[in-house]
Amino acid sequence: MTAAPTHASLDPSGFESRHFGIDDIFYSRTDGRGIILAANAVFQRVSVYDWSDLIGAPHNVIRHPDMPRGVFHLMWSILGDGKPFCGYIKNKAEDGSHYWVLAVACPSEDGFLSVRIKPGSEMFRQAQQIYTDLRHRERNENLPPEASSDALLQAFESAGYSDYASFMTKALTEETKHRDIALQRPADWRLRSILSIKEGVKEIEDHAGDVVRIFKQTNQIPYNMRLQAGRLEGTDGPISVISNNHRQMTQSLADAVATFSEKSLLGNDYLMQAEFLHGVSRVQYDLLQSFGLEPVIDGQDKGQEKALLSRQQMEFVSMAHKAVVEVSDRVSAFSKICNDVRRLKAGLEMTRVMCKIERSRIAERVDGLDEIVQQLGKAQTDLDHLLSKMDGAVQQILEAAERLTQSRQRAA
Repeated sequence: MTAAPTHASLDPSGFESRHFGIDDIFYSRTDGRGIILAANAVFQRVSVYDWSDLIGAPHNVIRHPDMPRGVFHLMWSILGDGKPFCGYIKNKAEDGSHYWVLAVACPSEDGFLSVRIKPGSEMFRQAQQIYTDLRHRERNENLPPEASSDALLQAFESAGYSDYASFMTKALTEETKHRDIALQRPADWRLRSILSIKEGVKEIEDHAGDVVRIFKQTNQIPYNMRLQAGRLEGTDGPISVISNNHRQMTQSLADAVATFSEKSLLGNDYLMQAEFLHGVSRVQYDLLQSFGLEPVIDGQDKGQEKALLSRQQMEFVSMAHKAVVEVSDRVSAFSKICNDVRRLKAGLEMTRVMCKIERSRIAERVDGLDEIVQQLGKAQTDLDHLLSKMDGAVQQILEAAERLTQSRQRAA
């Protein structure tokens, strides 16, 4: 057997690894059953297996007994759906030592491609604790893999993640950020642009809910105005007319407000897909840059492996870009709908002005009518504020999307 490496490394986060550093990236390719067909020198060196014992072996030859079975059940379920999987994995080397990786496995032709980096973010610590608790439950409760997988998903949900996709997206983002810092590289501006779009979309969706709430609150105004009209002038006076006009306006605008609310859901799933696939493609790109330094290994075609990985990396770049474009298109369409909201706001202003005119005509103090005028004025002010913020968020999103599109066009 190959002698175990004796060098040790310590990344800036304090996570110790005997065999590899933050700059190393693992690569392996398996068939559909998980049999290793190809691997890079990092994988061979860290696993401490001879090439003859590694190629042709099942990938689970490096599985560590501390790993919960539910993690692998979930992994194969995701891969079986034709989607990439990302997760923290504790592996066992041939000499009995262990090492942690953040693994990204992706379906590819008749098998799977996997790239793995050294973890070091706070997400890693969180996952380790969840794994420890889950492995304890597996042993004490005799959980089968499927039940363990369900328990794993529940644990991530309890930790604040809506589903596993949101966890693995966040994990990959944080680990690539950590890696950039550790390698003293500039921040990934493309990731920053995607996250900027994500922030803008969240701001729009939050504010859209407030806009809908304000308009719903004004639905009571015609009823309150009729009460005031009945007390002040009977059923056919000016206030009654204003009330009827406002009631007809709010009824006709109900569909417009519903459309506004629906269209403000701008596609968080697309953004999560863009963020995740960008992270995958970036790690794959880093690996591709090191392929030229890989030694020639008997029985492996380095050019073929590089071509397979390169095709998949470019496909993920394209998919991430399409997801960004989808969100950008939705935001552009939503921006036009915001103009309809401004027209709704103008209707509120017209009612307010007419009420003020009638209020000035009435000599006695009319608290109820004054309150209606104040309510309409506050609604208008609040809507102005919200629409201004939404305009800023729309501009932020479109500018970030344009930067990404221009960059892709230059690369093409």
